[in-house]
Amino acid sequence: MVRTVVALLLAVLVAGCGPSDGAPDSTDETRDDTSACDEVRAGIDAFNQGDYVETQVHFRRALPLASDAADDDSSRRASDLLEAVKYYADLDPDDYPESARSSADFQKYKRITLGQCVPVEQPGDEPGTEV
Repeated sequence: MVRTVVALLLAVLVAGCGPSDGAPDSTDETRDDTSACDEVRAGIDAFNQGDYVETQVHFRRALPLASDAADDDSSRRASDLLEAVKYYADLDPDDYPESARSSADFQKYKRITLGQCVPVEQPGDEPGTEV
């Protein structure tokens, strides 16, 4: 009985923990499979290859798609993704490397885009997008 109560209290405490900046928790199992996320993933791939011009191209393509999605879905999640996509679309390609190293906004929006658009690998999954 005591173990059950302790387990329930622990579950409630753990459920209440998580990021407070609007970024999805890394354990969030719902990932968006939208056209905007397709472009976001392509932009992440280009970034990982050091092609910052192509990174910006993909985020600019994602911008109207994320905007349309936010128009259809008034959730914080949709508006967060739109904000993140806009940040990366507006970032000058020459500024990507330094921003990745030093910008708190870059890190915030990275958590949002990865959290919403890049599936979390489970043990036994094939390797996926490197970040």
